[in-house]
Amino acid sequence: MVTFDCSASHHDGVTLVTVHLRDIAEPTRVTVRNCLDGPVWPPRSEGLPEAGWTASGFSGVLTPGSHALGYATPARPEAPPAELADVTAAPETDTGETRSTSPADVVRELGDPSPPADAVPAAQLSPPADAVPAAESSPEPTAPGEDGDTQPTAERAESPTTAATPVADEDGAPGDRSPDSDAEGDHTAGLPPELGPWLAEMERRTDTAEALAVAETLPEATRAVNEAGGLDGVRALADAGDEAQLRRLARRARRLADRRARATIPVETLAALA
Repeated sequence: MVTFDCSASHHDGVTLVTVHLRDIAEPTRVTVRNCLDGPVWPPRSEGLPEAGWTASGFSGVLTPGSHALGYATPARPEAPPAELADVTAAPETDTGETRSTSPADVVRELGDPSPPADAVPAAQLSPPADAVPAAESSPEPTAPGEDGDTQPTAERAESPTTAATPVADEDGAPGDRSPDSDAEGDHTAGLPPELGPWLAEMERRTDTAEALAVAETLPEATRAVNEAGGLDGVRALADAGDEAQLRRLARRARRLADRRARATIPVETLAALA
C-alpha cells in the first residue's frame, strides 16, 4: 500500500511543494495532481521539464522503495497542496536504463547541442562596422494595413526624406532606427515629450514580459514575478494588449512618414509669390 504525504512552504512569492511516496512494493504508476490555484513549475533538466511532469502535476512509473517529488508554483499555499490522484501497479513496465529516442529526452540526457558562445567566432555574432543594414539599403514596400494603405514602393524610393529619416516598422527591424536611438538609456531621445514616457513604459513592460517568458529556474522565476509586481502583475501583463497597441502605432507612424515624405514644400516658389 503506497503511503503519501505532502507539504508546502512559501518564499518570496513562490510556493514550494514537496511530495513523499513510500512503501512502493513493485513498479507502480502514480499520478500526483496539484491542488493549488496556479500553474506547476516542474523541475527541469537542460531547460526542459523532467519526464512525467505536466501543467497539472506528475504521472509516471516509480520503482520499488521511497521517492520524493517537488515542484514550485506562484499560488498561495493551501491544505492539501497536492493529492495522490491514481495508483496503478505496473509490474511489466521496464524501469531500467532504457534510452528514449525522443528529442526532449536526448536533450535532457546529453544537454544543449549548441556550441558555447565563447566558441563562436566574433565575426559570426555581429556584422562588420561598415555594413549597411538591409532595411536602409533599399526601401521596403508598405504592406496593406487595416485601413488600406497601399502606397507603391517607387514613390517612397524617390523621396530623399524617406531614406534620410527611416521610421521603425511594426516588426522592429534594427535598421529602421536612428543611431541615436540605439544608445543605452536613450531610446526616446528626439521624440515629442508626450510620446517619450509612453514608449519608455512600453519598453519596461516588454523587458518584464521577456524575463517572465524565459524564466526556467526557481530563482529566475521568483525574481521575474517580483519585478512584475507579484502574481497579480503577471496576470495583468499577460492580459494587456501591448503588442496590438505598438503595431497600430507603428503602422500609423509609417503612413504619416510616407505622406510627409511626399509633401515637398516649394519654399522658394512660395517666397517669390508672397
